[in-house]
Amino acid sequence: MTELRPGAVIAGYVIARRIGAGGSGVVFAARHPRLPRLTALKILKRDDPGNDDEVWKRFEREADITAEFDHPNIVQVFDRGVADDLFWISMQFVDGPDAAQLHDVSPERALRIAGEIAAALDYAHGKGVLHRDVKPSNILVADQDSGRPERALLTDFGIARLRDETTRLTHTGNISATFAFASPEQVSGKPVGPQSDQYSLACTLFVLLTDQRPFRADNPLGWVYAHTQESPQHVSEARSDLPTDMDAVFERAMAKDPQDRYDTCTDFVAAATAAYYSDPAKAVTAPARLLPYPPPPPPPRRIAGTARKSRRQWLFRKRILVPAAVILLAAAGTGVAFSLGSSPPAPAPAGAVPEKFLGTWLDTEGQTNYRLEVQQGLVGDSVLTNIVDGVLPDGAPFHCSFSAPLTQVPGDDRLLIGTSVIVEKDPVNACRANGPTTLTLLPDGRVSRKTDVSGLITYTRRRQLAESWGDHRAIGQAFPSLVGELAVNGRAVGWQGAVCQRQDPGPHAATALQGARAIVCNAEDTTGQMRFDVYDFGTRPSQSAGALFFDGRARVTQFAQQDVAGALTVTTGETIDLASTRDSDNSKVPAAITFPDGDPRSRFVMVLRWPGHTTDNVLNDWLSRAPLK
Repeated sequence: MTELRPGAVIAGYVIARRIGAGGSGVVFAARHPRLPRLTALKILKRDDPGNDDEVWKRFEREADITAEFDHPNIVQVFDRGVADDLFWISMQFVDGPDAAQLHDVSPERALRIAGEIAAALDYAHGKGVLHRDVKPSNILVADQDSGRPERALLTDFGIARLRDETTRLTHTGNISATFAFASPEQVSGKPVGPQSDQYSLACTLFVLLTDQRPFRADNPLGWVYAHTQESPQHVSEARSDLPTDMDAVFERAMAKDPQDRYDTCTDFVAAATAAYYSDPAKAVTAPARLLPYPPPPPPPRRIAGTARKSRRQWLFRKRILVPAAVILLAAAGTGVAFSLGSSPPAPAPAGAVPEKFLGTWLDTEGQTNYRLEVQQGLVGDSVLTNIVDGVLPDGAPFHCSFSAPLTQVPGDDRLLIGTSVIVEKDPVNACRANGPTTLTLLPDGRVSRKTDVSGLITYTRRRQLAESWGDHRAIGQAFPSLVGELAVNGRAVGWQGAVCQRQDPGPHAATALQGARAIVCNAEDTTGQMRFDVYDFGTRPSQSAGALFFDGRARVTQFAQQDVAGALTVTTGETIDLASTRDSDNSKVPAAITFPDGDPRSRFVMVLRWPGHTTDNVLNDWLSRAPLK
């Protein structure tokens, strides 16, 4: 039975709600047994228990193949197993719809989604893996609310195969891929390669652009005939505002012979993007990240034996289609300063790092925080420190620190950085150094860095984050990694994906709290996520945390934290057993955290709650590694 009720426990995961179902399993949102996060838990359908060995091998294969991937546009697999006679896989939880639920999609958005999935497919192909079931329902679109830009992720490698396998892949009449998006070689039982996934991606992009399929059929035999014999309808006919230049691009990507298609999936989407912006009216308003410069000519049809793409086409492809990372930032150094003003920077010496690069920058992606510190120096000097903190698939935290030298200053908006050197690694196998990278100052004041380990990372400066919070900027300045950058919708993505927003104490709050500023995180979450609020009193409160939050009936303990010089004070209710009393909505167990005298953060009080967990869990599993600088 794969229908599980909220509250059911599978392998320690607590079912929160049902997300959806596919051909091989039912997917639930579930609370992680040790971490304050949601996980997507896929439970295998077992309609025919006599066929368990075969289905389990396929299910096991999906986990094994995907677990080796490290790409921002592929859903990450954490673990797999058997519990209570159920086969399960735990995966990255993506809060958003699948692409099959999207309609009336703008061409710019459709091309961006396709570009991100193309990058994921090319990455998988480089690892020797074919997806073989690319379709809209296997593309998850992470919502852009809470300050994080929308991101497309490829999922469901359940029928993926290694390219060098000699086993038979498909049979006509016994094909696993959805017929409407299957390549001619799939439906006809011929060998498949990377161009098969490209064909399916082209069908998928056609649907995103037009809400129509490129072929029409209503039964399996009809689909076989359409894919092997018919030409796709023109995308410009299915949607009249699309330029006719796009028709030839789709015809090539959906050619019957795989050899006539583009070399890579990225090549295909690059050509489709260039064709879309071939319309002068669209080129004028094209966003910089999509519009190539200089514009390339329409992509020529590949002839067997011709050379690879020219350098200009390669640069164009890299420029427009590298997936964007989530944009957040961190505090600078170990101290906290609340003055947001600064004098105009003095010009740097020739060959030195331009002043506008100097400082600490940070980006947070899911469970991983990236902090980049750039200091002054000349070519050959070590000018860059990169610190990465996150969580491994088994739930254990990791910490990596790297340094890298300056190799060239080609202009005021770019730095060429040399190969990184590992300074700290914990555990020892969790850190891998980057090769040479380019640091680019973007027009909006952010900095981007393309890495060969984590992909494209875009960092934001502390002052920009703090100012995004307006009259709550002091909290943003002091705890940037915790609260994230406020978006126009009034929400931000904070530590471990928390949803943070401004919410000052209301008229029914205690008198001592009136006038304080507050940012609350996960306050509206009902799935058991960690909840943390930060109160700003402007100066060190005149009353103790026990008086402020527990009517004076409190117990106090001390706690050491890596980002604090001295001990934090932890205040809880006087009857609370730190090791055994668990928080719930019916019986709340908050812990108030205050900073030592002399620490500039002593004006703040943090209040922490973790439904389903004890105060010891809050302190040792969350607070001990939360960034407080």
